Amino acid sequence: MRRLVAALVLIATVATPSFAQVFDLISLKHLNRKLSGRVVDYTQNHGADRRLNSPILGRPRDLYVYLPPGYDPSTAYPLIVFLHGADVDEHDFLDPGDLKELDRMMSRGEIPSAIIAAPDGTYGGTNRITSTHSLWVNGLGGRFEDHIIDEVIPFLTQTYAIRPEREAHALLGISAGGFGAMGLALKHRDFFGTVATLAGPLNMRYDTRQGRYGDDFSPATYRDRIEYDPDMLIARFYFGILRLYVKKYIKPVYGAGPDVLARIAHDNPADLLSTTCLRPGELAIFVDYPALDNFNFDAQGQSFVWLAARRGVAVDTNRAPHAHHDLFYIEAAEPRAYRWIGRHIIPPSRR
Repeated sequence: MRRLVAALVLIATVATPSFAQVFDLISLKHLNRKLSGRVVDYTQNHGADRRLNSPILGRPRDLYVYLPPGYDPSTAYPLIVFLHGADVDEHDFLDPGDLKELDRMMSRGEIPSAIIAAPDGTYGGTNRITSTHSLWVNGLGGRFEDHIIDEVIPFLTQTYAIRPEREAHALLGISAGGFGAMGLALKHRDFFGTVATLAGPLNMRYDTRQGRYGDDFSPATYRDRIEYDPDMLIARFYFGILRLYVKKYIKPVYGAGPDVLARIAHDNPADLLSTTCLRPGELAIFVDYPALDNFNFDAQGQSFVWLAARRGVAVDTNRAPHAHHDLFYIEAAEPRAYRWIGRHIIPPSRR
């Protein structure tokens, strides 16, 4: 089974620019036998419908919850919320390689034992790679920010032993999930104290004075985008054979028209640095990006870090020098992000 999944992952990496919905082939029962901790199923993916009811979204929603090795309800644990990227759903959390490595790190004491929640951020919720991604915001397809804050978080804190301090709560976002994770962390600093993003679009209003989105970041040429063009090319794959345009991701969430940029700015992490009045030391932030990101999210990340520095806000960064926006990068970067989070959240404590 492991070889089959590995082969499918390789094929998927060639076939799609982001991630691929291959982890729905995994048997959760078999995977749990390989872990010292365990994954609790609140989905419709494994023979029964155990989904959470969501009045906010108007339909049941999938959720996985990882409980660390030796989970004991008499001990309060830190919480990490895992937000997947586009072209996948909550299945992405079940990547056997990353999950087993995470489990090993906790078993060995390399990072604090933590509870990890992986909700579904797709509009359809039907486990299809074509499902539209919500960007984890309150958009046209549903109030996903409210779903996380007002439904998922209360469910977790009422069901599991989770430390109440904000220093015990972290977000990890991948690609489009990085946009949502950073936005949620900046808006809800009363609950979250730590955030890490991998290849995330942290400044969707990134532009240069020459109007060339694909250019590298430089403080001398950077400017905020002032016009929205739905047909703007944002990514190239396979030597330019496959091209992606911004409307694919923006229109379903923010619509069209002259006020799109204003609506994006409401959730855009680079804008939230100032609109939420982030102060130095309020939030532990880690930005990891591939230097050859096909979406130019490396430039977005660099501009976010630069804007943060202008406010005196320190951001830890990692630049993967030869990496692209693909599954290989994520496979290498996820353990790195968990290790960083482990150094910034407070450990479990007896209740």
